[in-house]
Amino acid sequence: MIKDKIIEDVMNEFEVKHKGVHTETQHFKCVRDTGYNFDAIVADLKSGGIKNVLEVAKRYWQGTKSNLGEGEQNYAIEVNNLLEKRMLKEDRDQADKVTLLIKVMNEIVKFGFKEVDQQTKIKHMFYDWNEEMDTIRKIQKCQRVWDHSKTIHYELVDYLLWTAQNAPSKQAEAYYDVYWTADRKVLDELSKYTWGCTHNRQPPSTWKNSQQNANLYMLFVAKEPDTQLNCNADGTLKGNKTAARWENAYVSIGIAIGLVMRAASKLGFATGGNKSHNDINGDDFWEKKLGILDEVNRGEKQIAYGIGIGFPKKGVERWESDQTELAIGAANGSNLSTDKFNLDYHPRTGKKFRKIKIVDIKTTNRAQDPYGVWHEIPDRADIKINTMRKKDIKTIEIK
Repeated sequence: MIKDKIIEDVMNEFEVKHKGVHTETQHFKCVRDTGYNFDAIVADLKSGGIKNVLEVAKRYWQGTKSNLGEGEQNYAIEVNNLLEKRMLKEDRDQADKVTLLIKVMNEIVKFGFKEVDQQTKIKHMFYDWNEEMDTIRKIQKCQRVWDHSKTIHYELVDYLLWTAQNAPSKQAEAYYDVYWTADRKVLDELSKYTWGCTHNRQPPSTWKNSQQNANLYMLFVAKEPDTQLNCNADGTLKGNKTAARWENAYVSIGIAIGLVMRAASKLGFATGGNKSHNDINGDDFWEKKLGILDEVNRGEKQIAYGIGIGFPKKGVERWESDQTELAIGAANGSNLSTDKFNLDYHPRTGKKFRKIKIVDIKTTNRAQDPYGVWHEIPDRADIKINTMRKKDIKTIEIK
């Protein structure tokens, strides 16, 4: 930007509007001060901070006493606004930051500079605390029912995937892969293998995890990274199969999921997390569908967590689900086999099956599970929620 030309234009526009307001000395001071402001803005545009603007704005005050009269305060603010307007003609790429820096200066010109301003009101211009708190409250609430008539634009899908790929991880190692789909046919197929959302504990029954059947589903699969950057105390490298390496994987996935959920919420979508990726009758559905069965068997990959992202269905509560099937006989989705399946143990993992009977809630009011226990069948799928409960998470200062 050509500093002298910009300041000349600003002063000319001001003088046309307020002819005769400034004496020659006052005009000189205004040109000088506008130059200081310009330099501070340019410096902060380069640094990405607000330090220079804060420092130059302090000159308007001596402690709690303004160096300007009431009318002069208004004139100073007007000159700053003209400076903003003129600078934006030169550079639209940083328009938002220029506007914010001008706003910071004008706030100080009008109200003064205090430490509390720097820590709250001024920083609030750059980081909306209340909005961020609302975002966190929003993503705490798991969406269960979706508007399948809508689709997420591919550019937004790409952005969310980019967020998942570029989330921080320990020593920037690749501890997971992301499997995803926005295809309605695939999503419907996947939803048949998400049993595990508890309806009752006694007698045990479970719904499918309907947050998976969103407009977009992203599934994080923990893996052994292709690098080894953690070492033991003696300097030897830790093997990728050690427990500490898998801890790194799950921590990395947690960070990525949080950032994706935040980004999705900022874009206006609802989200729902999901850990139910089970098979039925030992068919290894998810591992085969993702093409990772061999890696899972070798201990190189583990299916972890998923996120449903999309448009909430209007006119219904978020905990309502449009599914019509209930599995009775099991309270979660682990190692399920249908009542007519003969094997007692999972053919791959060797774990004992829990038998279920799948009933249609539209046509069934009461049914008996494979263990002879009778169940009262609900007429609609309402999923229990827990966000109204207070989490006993303490913040404890270390002294």
